[in-house]
Order: sequence, then structure tokens, then C-alpha cells
Amino acid sequence: MSAVSPLDFDSFENKGLLRYLNIDIPLRNMYDFIELSRNGIDKKALLHLAKTIGFDLKELAHVLHMSERTIQRYDLNKKLSTEASAKALQLAKLYAKGENIFGDLIRFKNWMDHPSVALAMKKPKELLDTTFGFQLLNEELVRIEHGIFA
Repeated sequence: MSAVSPLDFDSFENKGLLRYLNIDIPLRNMYDFIELSRNGIDKKALLHLAKTIGFDLKELAHVLHMSERTIQRYDLNKKLSTEASAKALQLAKLYAKGENIFGDLIRFKNWMDHPSVALAMKKPKELLDTTFGFQLLNEELVRIEHGIFA
């Protein structure tokens, strides 16, 4: 038994997450996520994520709790804050998980854009501005993965 708990650590999802950010570093456990958040991801990786998941700058700024203008002013190699990096990683991980569960990124993106009865008729995408929203969406994805629909 490993001293480091994988904490819902899925290799496929992590590969997707890294592909979404266009970065090539090993993510073996949750401590690697923490370290990546602390070190920060750069604007270039953030823009690659936005393009991959189909977010415009306004949507991205809303999730990261940053202004569009602040993101625009960043140089491509400038690192985001720990908090913004962690949010970007959560976003990439959620989309990688969704792609895995739905079998296709386009199907998952479609699900994210449509109101859900299980989410009080909110679009899943509307819940991404809080940690609780991410948690709720992850829980809903687990239910969908196991065939439990509201």
C-alpha cells in the first residue's frame, strides 16, 4: 500500500488534463497537483485549455475569478496565481473526467451547456465559479458513470 493516497486518481483523466493544458509533466498523485498549482500554470497553457474546452475569455475569467483584462495583460509565459492555477487544473480535470464518462468531448461539452433536472435546471457550466459547484458536478458525473440518473 502506498503512503500517498491516490484520492480519486485516474490515469486516463490526468492524461486528458495534461493534453488540455498542453503540458508534459508527471502527475502521479494529488501532491503533484498541489505542487503544480503552487508553481502556477502559464497563460499559454490556460489559453490552450480554453480553446480545447470551448471557453471564451469571459467564461474563463468568471471561473478563475479574474478580470478578462487581467488575463489579456499577462504575457504568454507568465504564471497564474496559485488559486487561478488550481481552478484551471480543476476545470481541466473535470472536462477530462467528462470526456472519459461521455466517451467524447463534444458530447460532454453539449451536456455542460444544457440545463439539468439534477442540477435544479441550471446549466452545469454555470456552476463552475465555486468549489462547491465543481464538487456537485463531479458527484453528478459519478452518478452518470454508474447509471444513476435524477
